[in-house]
Amino acid sequence: RAAKAPRRGPSPPSAGRREIRTVGFLGISDYGLGQLKVLADRYQVMFATGKAKQPKHAEGLDAQLAAFCQERSIEFLGAVDANAEEFVQRAKATDLLVIGGYDKILHAPVINAPRHGVINTHLGFLPLNRGCCPTMWAQLHGLPQGFTTYRVNESIDHGEILDRFDAGPQLGALRDTNREVYDHLAAKAVGRFADALDRLEQGEALLPCEGKEAYHRQGLPNDSWLSFHWSNKFLRRFSLSLDFHPYLPGKCTVASPSEGGSATLFLAIEGDAEGAADLPKSGDREGDVGEVLAVWQDAGGSYFLNVRTRQGAVRCRVCRGATPAAGQLLGSAGDVGVHPIAVDVAEDVLPLERYLVKAPAANPLPLRLAAGAGAGAAEGQREVLRGAADCLRAPVVSILSAL
Repeated sequence: RAAKAPRRGPSPPSAGRREIRTVGFLGISDYGLGQLKVLADRYQVMFATGKAKQPKHAEGLDAQLAAFCQERSIEFLGAVDANAEEFVQRAKATDLLVIGGYDKILHAPVINAPRHGVINTHLGFLPLNRGCCPTMWAQLHGLPQGFTTYRVNESIDHGEILDRFDAGPQLGALRDTNREVYDHLAAKAVGRFADALDRLEQGEALLPCEGKEAYHRQGLPNDSWLSFHWSNKFLRRFSLSLDFHPYLPGKCTVASPSEGGSATLFLAIEGDAEGAADLPKSGDREGDVGEVLAVWQDAGGSYFLNVRTRQGAVRCRVCRGATPAAGQLLGSAGDVGVHPIAVDVAEDVLPLERYLVKAPAANPLPLRLAAGAGAGAAEGQREVLRGAADCLRAPVVSILSAL
């Protein structure tokens, strides 16, 4: 699982040594800052930029980036438009441009400006897990967690592969929060970056980005609404996948006379409730699904609930909202938002089929069709571009390519 790149058989042939002396750095993220430190120890970093926007989970990183640039005598440009002609000219003076968390789509002039192109690290397997929030979607679909370092082209999250890391089947799943998954992969991405740069300089041929493709556009699954008609395992998986501090995990409604109807309650699903196996399955008794069976407070002051589900009951930790009383009914929701999930979905993982890309990304141009390709293929690729643009505009940005 620690393979340097996705290989079969002998090592790829050399493409000729790539001399890298000057680099530019675009954007910032937790792992991007670590990668910048690796770059500064190896090359002359000509400039570094921040993000165009500032999502919650990236607060404070610009200040850290500016301080590091001052310490290492790197020109810090702040927020820039990387597609502007002035920036393209800057990029032409570099051997390599590294994306460390930039939040705009790059166009051909800046992609082609550096001598050896642009590389990016995406915290998901490509091309199977393209688009926004890949660690979240991998957890929901039961896909492998990992990252891909690749050479950027005009397709979104698609390009020749320099490095790929498989974290193994245990990371995420029903054990780790999405924040924990992200932090683990971010550390691995920094730790493996120097070795990837070594192989890039030595001229190792990059590998094609090929295989089954799936793409997730901006938006949260079911708009983060819970359904207690889901399986207990899927409730747990859903909650963990959304648990990315400072963002909150799933939510539901609870009757609130003081607010004239219902209030929103944010819950972390922590697993089956004690004795859940002995509870009668709710099955056809839909009125019981969502009932609060017990409420208690631990020594640290956190409130917990046991809530009836169609499979028994789950233990929930109250993250935000007024704690309901035993006997109150929590509402379930389904088919909500741009990524709807049925209120009574039976599977323990979210099916991937609806996210598969029917018209795989062209390499390098996303709208360049093969001879005889029809309008349907073009529209499929335009939808990926529209989704990528939405992802970069969203307040919850991609945890990998948009960080």
